Amino acid sequence: MKKAKISTEKISRIRKVRQILLNILLIIILIIGLFIAFSMLPIKGNYKLFTVMSGSMEPNVHVGSVAVVKPITSYKVGDVITFQGVGSADKTTHRIYSIDKTTGQKVYTTKGDANDGPDGTPVYENQLIGKEFVSVPLLGYILNYIKTPVGLVLIIIIPAAIIIYEEIRKIIKETKNVIAQRRQQRKKAKDDKNS
Repeated sequence: MKKAKISTEKISRIRKVRQILLNILLIIILIIGLFIAFSMLPIKGNYKLFTVMSGSMEPNVHVGSVAVVKPITSYKVGDVITFQGVGSADKTTHRIYSIDKTTGQKVYTTKGDANDGPDGTPVYENQLIGKEFVSVPLLGYILNYIKTPVGLVLIIIIPAAIIIYEEIRKIIKETKNVIAQRRQQRKKAKDDKNS
């Protein structure tokens, strides 16, 4: 009988640890989802997330990283910026190599840290998206996967299924407890009536 009690206690501890880990995972997924959703809001000066898909900024910004970018009022040489190419939807994250102010408008020359020389195309102020504040390695692979139909389904369905499963399990447990209490009350009432 003692072995069964120890096994029950171990099982109970394992379930508690599993529940804590599931809750932590769900919270992390929720925080990432909220941050992504917030970054997509059309708010002026909002943080944006960009996935780095080339090695031009290695070793400082790795391929597959997510660059967290925010517009600022003044950029200086050495800042890592994200900008949009002229006539293109492509975004590039490179370091400011030099700034030319001779035309009255600031023109930025950029360079990837891994590249031998500066980029051949100048970057104008209206092309700037913002300065990189942090990059998170490998998160870009996950975000790119989430953007696919399968990834989107998994990021929504798996957490939802876990939450629904846990809630159904709690409801069933509570229902069993209520039924057991009612049975005990009926049995006690019947015993009291018979005595």
